[in-house]
Amino acid sequence: VWVYGGEEECYAKGQVLSLDDSKGTVSYRIKVAGSTRDVRADSVLKANKDRQDGEMDNTFLRELNEASLLHNIRVRYNGADDGGCYTVTGHILIAVNPFRDLSIYDEKQIKRYLGRPIGSEPPHIYAVADRMYRLLASTNESQAIVVSGPSGAGKTETCKLVLRHLAYVTKDVTAAGMSKSSMELGSLLVMTNPLLEAFGNAETVLNRNSSRFGKFTQIHVSRKGAILGASIQTYLLESTRVVSQSANECNYHIFYQLVNSPDMAKHQISSDANKYTYLKSASGKATPRRGMDAKEFTVVSEVIDSIGVSNDVKLALISTISGLLHLGNIKLSENPNGDSYVSDMSELQLTSKLLSTNEGLLLQGLCSRTMKLKGSEMQIPLKPHEAQNSRNALAKAIYSKIFSWIIQQINSSLMDPNTKLDGSGILGILDIYGFENFEKNSLEQLFINFTNEQLHQHFAISLFKTEQEIYASEGIVWPGVDWEDNSECLDVIAGKAPSSIFNTLTEHSRLPKSNDGEMTEKLLADQRKSKYLFPPKLGKHGGPGGGGKAQRLTNKEAFVISHFAGQVIYRTEGWLRKNTDTLHEDLQLCMSSSTSPLLAQMFSVGTINAITGGSKGGSKRAGFVADKYARQLDELMRTLRCTQSHFVRCIKPNHEQKPRVFKDKLVLDQLRNSGMVDAVRLLSAGYSTRLPFNTLEKQFKPLCPAKFQSLPPAEFCVALLTAFNLSRTDFLLGLTKAFFKSGKLA
Repeated sequence: VWVYGGEEECYAKGQVLSLDDSKGTVSYRIKVAGSTRDVRADSVLKANKDRQDGEMDNTFLRELNEASLLHNIRVRYNGADDGGCYTVTGHILIAVNPFRDLSIYDEKQIKRYLGRPIGSEPPHIYAVADRMYRLLASTNESQAIVVSGPSGAGKTETCKLVLRHLAYVTKDVTAAGMSKSSMELGSLLVMTNPLLEAFGNAETVLNRNSSRFGKFTQIHVSRKGAILGASIQTYLLESTRVVSQSANECNYHIFYQLVNSPDMAKHQISSDANKYTYLKSASGKATPRRGMDAKEFTVVSEVIDSIGVSNDVKLALISTISGLLHLGNIKLSENPNGDSYVSDMSELQLTSKLLSTNEGLLLQGLCSRTMKLKGSEMQIPLKPHEAQNSRNALAKAIYSKIFSWIIQQINSSLMDPNTKLDGSGILGILDIYGFENFEKNSLEQLFINFTNEQLHQHFAISLFKTEQEIYASEGIVWPGVDWEDNSECLDVIAGKAPSSIFNTLTEHSRLPKSNDGEMTEKLLADQRKSKYLFPPKLGKHGGPGGGGKAQRLTNKEAFVISHFAGQVIYRTEGWLRKNTDTLHEDLQLCMSSSTSPLLAQMFSVGTINAITGGSKGGSKRAGFVADKYARQLDELMRTLRCTQSHFVRCIKPNHEQKPRVFKDKLVLDQLRNSGMVDAVRLLSAGYSTRLPFNTLEKQFKPLCPAKFQSLPPAEFCVALLTAFNLSRTDFLLGLTKAFFKSGKLA
């Protein structure tokens, strides 16, 4: 059996010595690693025999539970086979980051999986990618692959492998009237990754190349299997990273690539990252880099050329990135009146030159704001901290627009406007952040966890559909099972009721004198009967596992949501400011009057919505971040619901990024947060153990009398299971497999 030993130990293998039910509850005396323990029955799960260690498909395990799932993944990961980083549970692929180069991704491996049904070859991302493409080609039903996991789990690399497979299988397929061939479009999709990573990825403590945004790539495929074009939609770029980073973390790659580029001096940039405020982390120093920035800058420059950006615009882009670094160096001091002023005009002059803005307008926009009264205007000086916030808001706004503009340029290169998409299908690749629960959780974590709640619901519904198809393919009637619907939790966060979190946040963002505390109190009062949202209890620094002195968070400071993956405490400090996605009018005017071909386009009134994804028509809610994100996510979910979805759960085995190091607690938390443990429970409610007839024959026929050995596979299995005295409710026989209730084939 497996014995749960708490958060740190997770599960240890033991042997039952005795059972005691004399006190009204069942408990076991178990021998574990030479010692004896008395444990409650709910801390014990059945284990499989050692011969089942390392099964490629977890549904082949005769005992399927979270302990056996964790153990089997660990055994495969620590094995000698490079393919051990992959395990499947039915059609769900679990990919554990190996943190080393493997020999299983070359062209020979792509060919190995071409046209092969799932299960006929060892688990692999190429198997999932090939199944997607073949299903689209044969049924014309759109397909999507959802790749999720925490930072450093390998999501980005997994998506690259899907694109590599797709580029290979479509290289010889052509479509009439296309300006680019399938091979060119497939190669371009792969080739644009360095540009996306330069502007959207950053080095963190846990991951050298961490994606700081979500991405959904839609690839349009003709009925003959040719790529017609593609588009990329992004979600939740972490704009705060542009102006501040935690200790030992970095800003976006592009800044360091520019600092280390051969042409840095030409762009008014020093090679010393410590000279730039925006490149210094909370430690006070620039974090040493682990990448090859100079070489990568050259690659990024080549990609920009390849997607059709003119040289003038490319130079304007580089100049703008340089200008952002110098913008962060503008010193805003306090004068005798307590108002802000720029104490070093040289940095402001250089910033203005690089951004091609009017120096006077930039100075005015940083140190004051215009207040409009009846028929007149007056300048209101900003305090130093207000001026710093204003400067940082400008930096974040410029960078966010640059990122959106880059996505727009990539999409233009991937989709010919004259291409006819009638009758084409879609292959979607969703690279999305996993569930988060930190010591301090803010609005960003709520957005991420709301996304995961939506995807968890989609995952459960898709799993039901896939299970039905598996049973149907074996000629078995689907035995319906119950599952816990999370619709109520979704409604609490973003439902139509005025009391939902997003609606409450928007309402208080509109009110001129509201504050975060009032909003939080109102939310808790309105949701007092909800089982998914409630006040915070005594905690350590507001999050799980936080050290230090315990403190009580008040109803003005935080609330708790009970998510599918566990309870999360959200601190609401700064939420109203974060939700109001606006730049004050003086700085908007300054940027829109820029002579830069890039900034003038980005900040002109007619193109702001196109570049930022805002709502057209001047909706009253258009400027609120939560509403924008809810609309984006709603559109994504509608798209996913129209596809047959495939799921890849990327797992990070250790924080040190070392090969062959597997931390049980870390992995088990991810299996729970990804919904895999819930999936196991759902499967176990049906017939979770599936064994091919030939497996049963191979194991038991040699032990049977001669007359049994001559029976055909299906008849032999019926005779065998009848001899085992199994009830007909304990198993089902399909065309090629036997389906068992969990634990019934021990």
